[in-house]
Amino acid sequence: MSEAEAVAQLLGTPAGYVLAAVWGALWGSFGNVAVHRLGREDASLRMLVSPPSSCPKCGARIAPYDNVPVLGWLLLGGRCRSCKAPISVRYPLVEAAGALAALVVYQQFVVERPDLPSLMLCRFLVYFFFVETLAVLALIDLDTMLIPDAITLPAIPFFLLAGQVFRDVPLLDALIGAAVGFGALKGIQLGYAAATGREGLGGGDATLMALVGGFLGWRSLPFTLGLGATIGTIVSVPLLLLQRRRDAASPPAPPAATTAAPAPDAATESPAPPPATDGAESDASAASEAPEAPPSLRHVEVPFGPFLVAGALAYLFFHDAAWAWFVDLGDRP
Repeated sequence: MSEAEAVAQLLGTPAGYVLAAVWGALWGSFGNVAVHRLGREDASLRMLVSPPSSCPKCGARIAPYDNVPVLGWLLLGGRCRSCKAPISVRYPLVEAAGALAALVVYQQFVVERPDLPSLMLCRFLVYFFFVETLAVLALIDLDTMLIPDAITLPAIPFFLLAGQVFRDVPLLDALIGAAVGFGALKGIQLGYAAATGREGLGGGDATLMALVGGFLGWRSLPFTLGLGATIGTIVSVPLLLLQRRRDAASPPAPPAATTAAPAPDAATESPAPPPATDGAESDASAASEAPEAPPSLRHVEVPFGPFLVAGALAYLFFHDAAWAWFVDLGDRP
Protein backbone atom coordinates (compact mmCIF):
# COMPACT_ATOMS: atom_id res chain seq x y z
CA MET A 1 0.00 0.00 0.00
CA SER A 2 1.39 3.38 -1.00
CA GLU A 3 1.62 6.34 1.37
CA ALA A 4 -1.14 8.15 -0.54
CA GLU A 5 -3.46 5.17 -0.17
CA ALA A 6 -2.68 4.95 3.55
CA VAL A 7 -3.47 8.63 4.06
CA ALA A 8 -6.67 8.30 2.01
CA GLN A 9 -7.85 5.38 4.18
CA LEU A 10 -7.04 7.27 7.37
CA LEU A 11 -8.95 10.41 6.42
CA GLY A 12 -12.53 10.35 7.61
CA THR A 13 -12.01 7.45 10.04
CA PRO A 14 -12.23 7.78 13.84
CA ALA A 15 -8.43 7.55 13.98
CA GLY A 16 -8.22 10.63 11.76
CA TYR A 17 -10.37 12.62 14.17
CA VAL A 18 -8.27 11.46 17.13
CA LEU A 19 -5.04 12.49 15.43
CA ALA A 20 -6.54 15.86 14.52
CA ALA A 21 -7.59 16.49 18.13
CA VAL A 22 -4.16 15.51 19.50
CA TRP A 23 -2.49 17.75 16.92
CA GLY A 24 -4.70 20.66 17.89
CA ALA A 25 -4.09 20.22 21.61
CA LEU A 26 -0.31 20.13 21.09
CA TRP A 27 -0.40 23.35 19.10
CA GLY A 28 -2.78 24.84 21.64
CA SER A 29 -0.04 24.27 24.22
CA PHE A 30 2.42 26.02 21.92
CA GLY A 31 -0.10 28.81 21.53
CA ASN A 32 0.03 29.36 25.31
CA VAL A 33 3.79 29.89 24.98
CA ALA A 34 3.27 32.37 22.15
CA VAL A 35 0.70 34.35 24.13
CA HIS A 36 3.01 34.49 27.15
CA ARG A 37 6.18 35.48 25.28
CA LEU A 38 5.11 37.57 22.28
CA GLY A 39 2.86 40.14 23.95
CA ARG A 40 5.59 42.81 23.82
CA GLU A 41 6.60 45.60 21.49
CA ASP A 42 10.08 44.11 21.03
CA ALA A 43 8.89 40.51 20.58
CA SER A 44 10.50 38.24 18.00
CA LEU A 45 9.72 34.70 16.90
CA ARG A 46 13.03 33.53 18.38
CA MET A 47 11.47 33.98 21.82
CA LEU A 48 9.26 30.96 21.12
CA VAL A 49 12.13 28.47 21.29
CA SER A 50 14.37 29.92 23.98
CA PRO A 51 14.54 29.70 26.94
CA PRO A 52 12.80 26.41 27.82
CA SER A 53 9.45 26.65 29.61
CA SER A 54 9.67 27.26 33.34
CA CYS A 55 7.45 28.25 36.24
CA PRO A 56 7.13 32.05 36.32
CA LYS A 57 6.98 31.93 40.13
CA CYS A 58 9.98 29.79 41.12
CA GLY A 59 11.80 29.44 37.79
CA ALA A 60 11.81 25.61 37.88
CA ARG A 61 11.97 23.92 34.50
CA ILE A 62 8.72 22.27 33.42
CA ALA A 63 9.29 18.58 32.74
CA PRO A 64 8.05 17.14 29.42
CA TYR A 65 5.58 14.84 31.20
CA ASP A 66 4.06 17.88 32.94
CA ASN A 67 3.64 19.60 29.57
CA VAL A 68 1.16 17.08 28.21
CA PRO A 69 -1.82 19.18 27.04
CA VAL A 70 -4.77 19.28 29.47
CA LEU A 71 -3.73 16.05 31.25
CA GLY A 72 -0.55 17.62 32.65
CA TRP A 73 -2.55 20.40 34.29
CA LEU A 74 -5.12 17.95 35.67
CA LEU A 75 -2.51 15.56 37.11
CA LEU A 76 -0.69 18.48 38.77
CA GLY A 77 -3.93 19.70 40.30
CA GLY A 78 -3.44 23.07 38.61
CA ARG A 79 -0.26 23.78 40.60
CA CYS A 80 3.48 23.90 39.94
CA ARG A 81 5.19 20.65 40.88
CA SER A 82 8.06 22.49 42.60
CA CYS A 83 6.58 25.51 44.43
CA LYS A 84 2.85 24.64 44.34
CA ALA A 85 2.01 28.03 42.85
CA PRO A 86 -1.35 27.96 41.04
CA ILE A 87 -1.32 27.55 37.25
CA SER A 88 -4.02 29.51 35.44
CA VAL A 89 -6.93 27.43 34.16
CA ARG A 90 -6.57 29.29 30.88
CA TYR A 91 -3.72 26.98 29.90
CA PRO A 92 -5.79 23.77 29.64
CA LEU A 93 -8.72 25.74 28.21
CA VAL A 94 -6.56 27.06 25.35
CA GLU A 95 -5.23 23.54 24.73
CA ALA A 96 -8.75 22.11 24.67
CA ALA A 97 -9.85 24.93 22.35
CA GLY A 98 -6.97 24.01 20.02
CA ALA A 99 -8.20 20.42 19.91
CA LEU A 100 -11.76 21.58 19.18
CA ALA A 101 -10.57 23.97 16.45
CA ALA A 102 -8.59 21.15 14.82
CA LEU A 103 -11.67 18.90 14.80
CA VAL A 104 -13.84 21.60 13.22
CA VAL A 105 -11.22 22.36 10.57
CA TYR A 106 -10.74 18.64 9.89
CA GLN A 107 -14.45 18.07 9.42
CA GLN A 108 -15.14 21.10 7.23
CA PHE A 109 -11.98 21.36 5.14
CA VAL A 110 -10.92 17.71 4.90
CA VAL A 111 -13.80 15.30 5.37
CA GLU A 112 -16.35 17.47 3.54
CA ARG A 113 -13.94 18.38 0.70
CA PRO A 114 -12.61 15.15 -0.78
CA ASP A 115 -9.55 15.69 -2.95
CA LEU A 116 -6.10 14.28 -3.45
CA PRO A 117 -4.88 13.01 -0.04
CA SER A 118 -1.84 15.31 -0.12
CA LEU A 119 -4.02 18.36 -0.79
CA MET A 120 -6.48 17.37 1.95
CA LEU A 121 -3.67 17.07 4.47
CA CYS A 122 -2.13 20.36 3.31
CA ARG A 123 -5.50 22.12 3.51
CA PHE A 124 -5.97 20.89 7.08
CA LEU A 125 -2.56 22.18 8.17
CA VAL A 126 -2.90 25.62 6.54
CA TYR A 127 -6.44 26.29 7.73
CA PHE A 128 -5.68 25.06 11.23
CA PHE A 129 -2.60 27.28 11.54
CA PHE A 130 -4.65 30.23 10.29
CA VAL A 131 -7.25 29.64 13.02
CA GLU A 132 -4.55 29.13 15.66
CA THR A 133 -2.74 32.31 14.61
CA LEU A 134 -5.93 34.35 14.94
CA ALA A 135 -6.63 32.82 18.37
CA VAL A 136 -3.14 33.70 19.62
CA LEU A 137 -3.48 37.29 18.35
CA ALA A 138 -6.86 37.64 20.08
CA LEU A 139 -5.51 36.41 23.42
CA ILE A 140 -2.45 38.67 23.24
CA ASP A 141 -4.67 41.66 22.47
CA LEU A 142 -6.88 40.80 25.45
CA ASP A 143 -3.86 40.65 27.74
CA THR A 144 -1.77 43.55 26.48
CA MET A 145 -3.88 45.70 24.10
CA LEU A 146 -1.24 44.81 21.50
CA ILE A 147 -1.27 42.86 18.23
CA PRO A 148 2.43 42.11 17.70
CA ASP A 149 4.02 42.68 14.30
CA ALA A 150 6.28 39.73 15.09
CA ILE A 151 3.29 37.50 14.24
CA THR A 152 1.25 39.46 11.71
CA LEU A 153 4.01 40.68 9.38
CA PRO A 154 5.37 37.21 8.49
CA ALA A 155 1.87 35.68 8.62
CA ILE A 156 0.42 38.00 5.93
CA PRO A 157 2.60 36.80 3.01
CA PHE A 158 2.73 33.22 4.29
CA PHE A 159 -1.04 32.71 4.39
CA LEU A 160 -1.63 34.74 1.21
CA LEU A 161 0.72 32.43 -0.73
CA ALA A 162 -0.30 29.23 1.08
CA GLY A 163 -3.94 29.87 0.26
CA GLN A 164 -3.10 29.84 -3.44
CA VAL A 165 -2.22 26.14 -3.25
CA PHE A 166 -5.92 25.26 -2.99
CA ARG A 167 -7.30 28.01 -5.28
CA ASP A 168 -10.06 28.65 -2.74
CA VAL A 169 -9.54 32.40 -3.20
CA PRO A 170 -8.23 33.88 -6.49
CA LEU A 171 -4.87 35.61 -6.21
CA LEU A 172 -6.28 38.99 -7.24
CA ASP A 173 -9.02 38.75 -4.60
CA ALA A 174 -6.38 37.91 -1.98
CA LEU A 175 -4.13 40.82 -2.98
CA ILE A 176 -7.05 43.24 -2.96
CA GLY A 177 -8.14 41.83 0.41
CA ALA A 178 -4.73 42.38 1.98
CA ALA A 179 -4.40 45.92 0.58
CA VAL A 180 -7.94 47.03 1.39
CA GLY A 181 -7.95 45.33 4.79
CA PHE A 182 -4.83 47.23 5.83
CA GLY A 183 -5.74 50.49 4.12
CA ALA A 184 -9.29 50.70 5.45
CA LEU A 185 -8.34 50.17 9.09
CA LYS A 186 -5.25 52.35 8.80
CA GLY A 187 -7.36 55.12 7.28
CA ILE A 188 -9.87 54.89 10.12
CA GLN A 189 -7.03 55.00 12.65
CA LEU A 190 -5.36 58.06 11.13
CA GLY A 191 -8.64 59.86 10.47
CA TYR A 192 -9.87 59.39 14.03
CA ALA A 193 -6.53 60.52 15.46
CA ALA A 194 -6.53 63.63 13.25
CA ALA A 195 -10.13 64.52 14.15
CA THR A 196 -9.96 63.93 17.91
CA GLY A 197 -6.29 64.05 18.82
CA ARG A 198 -6.60 60.57 20.36
CA GLU A 199 -5.81 57.07 19.17
CA GLY A 200 -9.01 55.22 18.30
CA LEU A 201 -7.54 52.06 16.76
CA GLY A 202 -4.14 50.50 17.11
CA GLY A 203 -1.91 49.80 14.13
CA GLY A 204 -2.16 46.09 14.86
CA ASP A 205 -5.84 46.05 13.86
CA ALA A 206 -4.85 47.12 10.34
CA THR A 207 -2.27 44.35 9.96
CA LEU A 208 -4.78 41.85 11.39
CA MET A 209 -7.30 42.81 8.71
CA ALA A 210 -4.58 42.54 6.06
CA LEU A 211 -3.93 38.99 7.27
CA VAL A 212 -7.65 38.13 7.10
CA GLY A 213 -8.19 39.75 3.70
CA GLY A 214 -5.05 38.20 2.22
CA PHE A 215 -6.16 34.67 3.13
CA LEU A 216 -9.95 34.85 2.85
CA GLY A 217 -10.21 37.47 0.09
CA TRP A 218 -11.74 40.93 -0.03
CA ARG A 219 -15.30 39.59 0.35
CA SER A 220 -14.47 38.61 3.92
CA LEU A 221 -13.69 42.19 4.96
CA PRO A 222 -17.18 43.76 5.27
CA PHE A 223 -18.46 40.63 7.00
CA THR A 224 -15.52 40.51 9.42
CA LEU A 225 -15.55 44.21 10.23
CA GLY A 226 -19.34 44.47 10.47
CA LEU A 227 -19.80 41.40 12.65
CA GLY A 228 -16.75 42.29 14.74
CA ALA A 229 -18.08 45.78 15.43
CA THR A 230 -21.52 44.40 16.26
CA ILE A 231 -20.18 41.79 18.68
CA GLY A 232 -17.84 44.38 20.19
CA THR A 233 -20.72 46.76 20.83
CA ILE A 234 -22.97 44.08 22.31
CA VAL A 235 -20.24 42.79 24.63
CA SER A 236 -18.30 45.95 25.51
CA VAL A 237 -20.95 48.59 26.18
CA PRO A 238 -22.75 46.71 29.03
CA LEU A 239 -19.40 45.81 30.62
CA LEU A 240 -18.16 49.39 30.39
CA LEU A 241 -21.40 50.76 31.82
CA LEU A 242 -21.20 48.28 34.70
CA GLN A 243 -17.59 49.21 35.38
CA ARG A 244 -18.43 52.91 35.25
CA ARG A 245 -21.27 52.39 37.73
CA ARG A 246 -18.97 50.51 40.08
CA ASP A 247 -16.35 53.25 39.86
CA ALA A 248 -18.98 55.89 40.62
CA ALA A 249 -20.36 53.91 43.58
CA SER A 250 -16.98 53.14 45.16
CA PRO A 251 -16.05 55.48 48.04
CA PRO A 252 -13.32 58.04 47.30
CA ALA A 253 -9.86 57.27 48.57
CA PRO A 254 -8.98 58.94 51.89
CA PRO A 255 -6.70 61.98 51.61
CA ALA A 256 -3.03 61.39 52.10
CA ALA A 257 -1.75 62.08 55.62
CA THR A 258 0.21 65.28 56.01
CA THR A 259 2.62 66.37 58.71
CA ALA A 260 1.62 69.56 60.49
CA ALA A 261 4.19 72.35 60.67
CA PRO A 262 5.64 72.90 64.18
CA ALA A 263 3.98 75.69 66.16
CA PRO A 264 6.14 78.81 66.60
CA ASP A 265 7.68 79.48 70.03
CA ALA A 266 5.35 82.01 71.68
CA ALA A 267 8.21 83.58 73.66
CA THR A 268 10.26 84.49 70.66
CA GLU A 269 7.94 84.56 67.65
CA SER A 270 4.48 85.67 66.83
CA PRO A 271 2.43 83.52 64.46
CA ALA A 272 2.84 84.51 60.86
CA PRO A 273 -0.36 85.46 59.11
CA PRO A 274 -1.67 82.94 56.62
CA PRO A 275 -0.52 83.61 53.07
CA ALA A 276 -2.98 85.46 50.91
CA THR A 277 -4.67 83.34 48.28
CA ASP A 278 -6.86 84.34 45.43
CA GLY A 279 -10.00 82.58 44.33
CA ALA A 280 -8.25 80.64 41.57
CA GLU A 281 -5.87 78.96 44.01
CA SER A 282 -8.74 78.07 46.34
CA ASP A 283 -10.72 76.58 43.49
CA ALA A 284 -7.73 74.57 42.33
CA SER A 285 -7.18 73.22 45.85
CA ALA A 286 -10.83 72.23 46.16
CA ALA A 287 -10.75 70.59 42.77
CA SER A 288 -7.69 68.54 43.69
CA GLU A 289 -9.45 67.22 46.79
CA ALA A 290 -12.68 66.32 44.92
CA PRO A 291 -13.06 62.68 43.84
CA GLU A 292 -12.36 61.95 40.20
CA ALA A 293 -15.36 61.53 37.95
CA PRO A 294 -15.63 58.21 36.13
CA PRO A 295 -13.99 58.36 32.70
CA SER A 296 -16.16 58.92 29.68
CA LEU A 297 -16.97 55.75 27.74
CA ARG A 298 -15.34 57.13 24.61
CA HIS A 299 -12.05 57.46 26.54
CA VAL A 300 -12.03 53.82 27.71
CA GLU A 301 -9.77 51.52 25.71
CA VAL A 302 -11.20 48.20 24.56
CA PRO A 303 -9.23 45.64 22.52
CA PHE A 304 -10.86 45.36 19.10
CA GLY A 305 -8.72 42.47 17.86
CA PRO A 306 -10.71 39.67 19.56
CA PHE A 307 -13.94 40.90 17.96
CA LEU A 308 -12.31 41.08 14.52
CA VAL A 309 -11.05 37.54 15.05
CA ALA A 310 -14.56 36.41 15.97
CA GLY A 311 -15.90 37.97 12.76
CA ALA A 312 -13.15 36.39 10.64
CA LEU A 313 -13.73 32.91 12.12
CA ALA A 314 -17.48 33.24 11.61
CA TYR A 315 -16.85 34.08 7.96
CA LEU A 316 -14.37 31.21 7.58
CA PHE A 317 -16.77 28.55 8.84
CA PHE A 318 -20.15 30.00 7.86
CA HIS A 319 -19.61 32.27 4.85
CA ASP A 320 -21.43 29.94 2.46
CA ALA A 321 -24.54 29.99 4.63
CA ALA A 322 -24.18 33.74 5.20
CA TRP A 323 -23.96 34.52 1.47
CA ALA A 324 -26.91 32.24 0.76
CA TRP A 325 -28.92 34.10 3.40
CA PHE A 326 -28.03 37.49 1.91
CA VAL A 327 -28.90 36.34 -1.62
CA ASP A 328 -32.19 34.91 -0.41
CA LEU A 329 -32.93 38.14 1.44
CA GLY A 330 -32.25 40.16 -1.70
CA ASP A 331 -34.53 37.96 -3.83
CA ARG A 332 -37.52 38.43 -1.55
CA PRO A 333 -40.24 40.80 -2.86
